[in-house]
Amino acid sequence: MKAEKFDFPAERERLLGNIAKQIQGNLNLQEILDFAVEEVRQVLQCDRVIFYRFNKNFSGTVIAESVGIGWKQSLDADVTDNCFSSHMAELYQKGRVRAIDDIYDAGLTECHIHFLEDFEIKANLIIPVVENKKLWGLLIGHQCRGTRHWQKWEIELCEELSVHIAIAIHQATLFAELEKELRERRQVEASLQVSETRLKEKAQRLERALMDLKQTQSQLIQAEKMSGLGQLVAGIAHEINNPVAFIRGNIKHAEEYALGLLELISLYKQYYPEPIGEIKDKIEEIDCDFICEDFFPLLDSMQTGVKRIHDIVLSLRNFSRLDEADLKPVNLQEGIENALSIVGHRLQGKHGKIAIETKWRDLPDIECYAALLNQVFLNLLNNAIDALQNKCKMMSEEFAPKIKIETEFVEKMQGNNLAIVRIQDNGTGISQDIQERIFDPFFTTKSIGQGTGMGLATAYQIVVQQHNGRIYFISQPGARSEFTIEIPYHETTLNS
Repeated sequence: MKAEKFDFPAERERLLGNIAKQIQGNLNLQEILDFAVEEVRQVLQCDRVIFYRFNKNFSGTVIAESVGIGWKQSLDADVTDNCFSSHMAELYQKGRVRAIDDIYDAGLTECHIHFLEDFEIKANLIIPVVENKKLWGLLIGHQCRGTRHWQKWEIELCEELSVHIAIAIHQATLFAELEKELRERRQVEASLQVSETRLKEKAQRLERALMDLKQTQSQLIQAEKMSGLGQLVAGIAHEINNPVAFIRGNIKHAEEYALGLLELISLYKQYYPEPIGEIKDKIEEIDCDFICEDFFPLLDSMQTGVKRIHDIVLSLRNFSRLDEADLKPVNLQEGIENALSIVGHRLQGKHGKIAIETKWRDLPDIECYAALLNQVFLNLLNNAIDALQNKCKMMSEEFAPKIKIETEFVEKMQGNNLAIVRIQDNGTGISQDIQERIFDPFFTTKSIGQGTGMGLATAYQIVVQQHNGRIYFISQPGARSEFTIEIPYHETTLNS
């Protein structure tokens, strides 16, 4: 029986999306942990997954477990790991990850091996959960049926999941503190008969605290995701660039060699116009005249293809901008063009090609966080393409999907100038009932696995909070949407 191919990126997005929704919509940490261990065990196809929480003296307790049929449970058992030392705790607090393929071939102490044998463990994967710079506990996967080589993607998935769980723990702690504060305040208010004005002020402070908590949560998740995405993009660009450079450098030599061979064939034809029968048959078999005529256009096509790959690699490297984390003057139009190169494959949809119309006006280099703004452009373009593809499914062949991108520089009094980017599509628009929530963290109209609701919320944070700009939209439901980004430009800042 042929094994089903595992689609790791889709499964990862599904798992992490489900966990993010659990965290956002659930204040019960135990329910989140129970959900997480079950999901992880199903994805990794291992025999047991647990969360092990530490006490102050580094003793610990299994607080959540998912175990396969036939294997011993540890949740209700008396689990005391006397082999775990404070030194090991320090290593895990610093981010140590340990993947043990075979407990008998990993340099473990006899004490530790006996402890693992009690629970039939042959191999395990240990990921630290660090909350607020303190080691909270461990996420551990057990393989009991035999040894196992843990794959790189499995380790990376569990590491990313540990970040989400740390956010859930932080959230649960903050909410517990808020609930305690609310109880104490209600008691004081009941005894002192606090005025309605004071009650209103306290409610406002609590509301602001909850909003700050939501924003912190979304920022942590997006920061982790963007860090991984940037490194992945830069790595892919580097790996592709090496073979492309090799091909590009050798096409010229191939052209020179071919020219020499064709000239040699021409001389043979000139001095030996009547070759022997075997050679004559071979010339007809391979259609030598056609090869001579088509070979150089073929090399030109290869050169064009290599140049296209080179341009895409350059766009990927410019888009990630891992070496430009600080504020720097950059050309916004180059960032948009890089984002267009990345989504280029999505413009050739099965329901019709999406036309791109650009209207570039002269913009000065804008001081900004280039990689972050590139992510804003990419999110808006992907949303526009989604809307157009949905409309193409519903419309006749006469519909012409189009994205219009426009830049503008507006000079204002006292040097408060603006660089403006508009991205417009003639897609499905945004319905009136959701327009007020469009920038809320985790709000999405897409089904699970297709979106986490982080794109527009993150775009809002990048533009408004990190660049002191504005992002807003106008939409005609069923007809079009236009998003506008305004980034302040201060000439004195760049020239100082």
